[in-house]
Amino acid sequence: MNYTLHQLKVFLKIVEFQSITRASDALHLTQPAVSIQLKRLQDQFEIPLTEVIGRQLYVTDFGQKIAQVSKNILKEADAIKTTIDQYNGLLTGKINVSVVSTGKYIIPYFLQGFMETYPGVEMTVDVSNRDKVIESLSNNESDFALVSLLPETIPIKRIDLMANRLFMVGSSKLSVKNVTPESLKNETLIFREKGSATRKAMEAFLDEHNIKSNKTFISKCKIFI
Repeated sequence: MNYTLHQLKVFLKIVEFQSITRASDALHLTQPAVSIQLKRLQDQFEIPLTEVIGRQLYVTDFGQKIAQVSKNILKEADAIKTTIDQYNGLLTGKINVSVVSTGKYIIPYFLQGFMETYPGVEMTVDVSNRDKVIESLSNNESDFALVSLLPETIPIKRIDLMANRLFMVGSSKLSVKNVTPESLKNETLIFREKGSATRKAMEAFLDEHNIKSNKTFISKCKIFI
């Protein structure tokens, strides 16, 4: 058997997202590159790791077991690297940071100084919506989280980094000076996906002003606010 650590890392992302496309985005690789790594790993087993039903990819029971073993292998590989670095006098380790999608643009500025000071520390940043960020924090999968709306269900220690201001964006036909909560009742509103803190803030604003939109589209794009 001749698998590589890279193949195992790619496979774990596929297992996590149940999608070649989303795994490639998370790994910053092309979809063909991810598919090739999956095929090379699969070629070493007679039992399928994944199966496709319709257009949806599923991980088989065998694949789930291989994924668990892969996690252990990669953990031990990290331990070897950490031991080597420590013997070389370097401060090492791994920090997992979960970030809401609106925070991905600013998180590099907050991490840059730390990474320059401690180059031996491996930093992993996972970008998702608020619900998934809170879930990873609750499950102790993340060491730190960047959110715009604090969780109410788990005890946390917080540091306020900056104000998070939301703005309405609309058609050029709308006069910003004349936009009022009442006038929004007649407008088509575009929402972020469920679990988004931006969407929660928008829905709270609409509820506060008793606004019920007749035409609402669901989108993963941040357009309204």
